[in-house]
Order: sequence, then C-alpha cells, then structure tokens
Amino acid sequence: MPNITTTAKALTDTQKKYCRIILTEDSLSWHRLVETTNGHLEYRMGAGKRGEHTARTFRTLIRSIVQAAKSHQLEAVALELTVTEYVKLETYGEAWFYRTLAENLSLASYEYKKYKTIEKKEKQLKEILVCGLGDKKHKVAFETGLTIAEGTNITRDIANATGDDMTPEDLAEAARLTFKGTKATVKVFNEKDIVKMGMGLLHAVGKGADDAPRFIVIEYWGAGKTNKKDKPIILIGKGITYDTGGLNVKPSGSMHEMHLDMSGGASVIGAISAIAELGLKKNVIGLIPAAENSVSAKSMRAGDIATSLSGKTVEILHTDAEGRLVLADALTYAQKHYQPALMVDIATLTGAALVALGQQASAIMTKDDELAQKLVKLGEESGDLVWPLPLWEEYKAPLKSHRADISNIATNFSRFGGCIEGGTFLSHFVEKNVPWVHIDIAPRMESIPSDKLAKGATGEPVRLLVELIKQS
Repeated sequence: MPNITTTAKALTDTQKKYCRIILTEDSLSWHRLVETTNGHLEYRMGAGKRGEHTARTFRTLIRSIVQAAKSHQLEAVALELTVTEYVKLETYGEAWFYRTLAENLSLASYEYKKYKTIEKKEKQLKEILVCGLGDKKHKVAFETGLTIAEGTNITRDIANATGDDMTPEDLAEAARLTFKGTKATVKVFNEKDIVKMGMGLLHAVGKGADDAPRFIVIEYWGAGKTNKKDKPIILIGKGITYDTGGLNVKPSGSMHEMHLDMSGGASVIGAISAIAELGLKKNVIGLIPAAENSVSAKSMRAGDIATSLSGKTVEILHTDAEGRLVLADALTYAQKHYQPALMVDIATLTGAALVALGQQASAIMTKDDELAQKLVKLGEESGDLVWPLPLWEEYKAPLKSHRADISNIATNFSRFGGCIEGGTFLSHFVEKNVPWVHIDIAPRMESIPSDKLAKGATGEPVRLLVELIKQS
C-alpha cells in the first residue's frame, strides 16, 4: 500500500520526485505522460467536465487516477482537487468530498499479495500526496476517510484469505487481533458453549467440519454501557468460512470462491474497527456466527430437523441454505441479551440476489420503509449501493413445513424469489417491535472491472455501516 499524505502546498509547489496528476476536461480516454520544460513529470488525464461529475463518477475518477499511476509504474504522484469545481457534489458538503477522496485513493491502492511468491519487477506506487489541504476541517475529513478505508481493507484482508487459513477459530483470532488495544472487547464461544446455549442451527451447520463452529461477540460501548438511552445497534455478519454446500454439494465452478462466504462477518469486524478508531460515541455490538459448511459423516443432512435458539424447529431441506440458519440463531441471541435499537444482518446469502440486481448493488429487506429509504440514500453517499426488495407476508407460506415449524427453503423447491426467500426465513426470528434490516451482499462479494479495484473482496458494506451508525 502506498503512503497517502496531505500538504497545504499547492500542486505547483511539489518536488520533482512527484509526478503531478493534471485532470483535464477532455474525454475519459484521453491521456498523456509528459515532461515539462522545468523538468517536472506530469500525467495529464481526461476526466470530463468537472461540473458534470456525480458522486458515483467522482469515486470512479479517483480510483482511475490510482490505476493510471500503477499502470505507468509511477512511484510517487501528487494531485489537487477542489470541491468548488465539482458543483454537483457541493450538496454533500466539503467533509464528504475530502473523506470520499481519501477513501477511494486507499481502496484503489489496495492489493492482496499474501500468497504471491514472485515479486513484480516493475516499479510500485509508493506515495500519494494530496495538495491544497490547509484547512483543518478538510484534513480531519480526509483522515476520517483513510480510517474508514482502513476498516474496509481489513475486511478485504480477512475475506481474501483461503478457507484453510481462515477457519472459524482463525476468524475469531482475526477479531481478537483487530481489536487488541482498542476500546472494543471480543468474546468467543466454542462448540460446547454453542450447544449449551441451545444454538442448534449454528451447531448443525458447523458440526461436519474438523474446525468446530464459533460464536464471536464484539462489544463497543462508545456511548457508555450504563446509558439506557443509547441502546446498541447490533451488526450480525454471516461467518461461513468455507461453503462446500454441505451434502447438497455445490457444482464445479461454484465452490472455489466460497472462502469469501464469510464476507458479512469480515465486514462487521472492519466496520467496528473503523468506529472504534474514530472514537464514535455510539454503542455497537458485533455478532458473528462462524462455521465451515463441510462434507463428512457428521454433516447435517437434507431432511434433518434442528432446534433453533428461539425454540423454533427448522426442517433442513437443503444444506446449501446454511447462512440463514446461523444468522437466525444470532438474531435470537441479539434479542435475548441486548435491547437493540436496530439489528442489521449482513450476508453473502443468495446467488438469487445477483439474478435480481446484477453485481452493482446489494439487496436490502426490511418492513421499515423509512429505514429502507435511509439506507438507499446512505448507499449513494457512501458508495456501497443498496436496493430494496419486499418482505410481504405472502412470502411466508412456501416456508411452512409439515414436519417442523419452518423449513429453510420453499417446500416445493421453487427457484423463484430466492433472495426474498432468504430474508423471509430470517424474519421468522425477529420480534415485531425490533427494527431490523437484512442486507444480502452476494452481488458485491467480489469486485467487477467497473469498480476499478483489485480483484477479490470489495469490503462492502463497511462504509455504509459506518455512516448508518454515525447518523443513527
């Protein structure tokens, strides 16, 4: 990762070691790398008309600058952007502008190289200098952006690790290491604890693996634990560290990326890490039910019936619908042990979410229309885009089981509305008076070319979660 710093100096005053990024209003395909008469190197790139940039195109522009610097093997670059030139962005405010600038410089700089044994011979980008930041408020906003990006990149590091290196116990250890020395505390429940507590769904999913399931609890009492007015926001992240599909094993070509199936849990760690680093005076609890959905003689079987922490029995009709099972027990735990102001579960839950929305936005499901609208708005502001799907009562009928209280998929094995089906299942474990939203991040599990990010985990929706908590 390059070192990203700021200076009050103007771009024209930078040293010769920096290649100056000059944004022109030419088309996006236009670019030139030139040496000026006084010996300064400049990379002139078309960015379109400044006044036409939206929040979305602005984020892409910043990432494109980093990509261009990397592709031209520039070791140190300097740039200067002024919010007043981007008139469509002024409504978001100056703090948003400089925070977003920092976030996207960092996110685009990220690369995951843990398993690379051969170093690239070309020169690497080592330094990014942002000029013209003399205003203290602008610098604070910029530093905030770097902190949020760091939380996002922590999420990417955890999610990008192989299933062999990120088992349930490894995920618990990653949480411990992340919050060591912070005001957040981590408690980990092992398999015996899980059975004793009655988390039968989490245990059913994880019992087939050699590395037993864990239940990870992260507590951050930024507003004070004894302050009854500040009820905690609960973030619940799916922590399936590797998903074979279980005995309903996934087909060839659909399994090799399933180390990313704990991206929801990783995002909870990353979001609370950023919140703790920022010192937000908010109470936030992170719950991560962690398990490997493996294939063995001990694995749960299609047709098994398991008893949830809530006491409801669940007929397991498909072992690859395991994420909703572990989340259900975590939702119940949250309501039993806390008084949630809001519960947010985050999960790479269904491939059907990609069918519904493509790979540009995560799906959200909630019965609170105001909350849904707020999340869509915050998604546009943060860059973690989301879009709502319905949670009507009519969707519950197909989940009625004649052998148990509920089944984990539609009893007629329907392929319709699979994303909604997952959210509907979870709704059975949420009390009516508890605010709750389900976020299916499967569409945003990994980056696509238009993201202008390194391949692998995106780290979403850390930015959205941080903004939601800040504004709650």
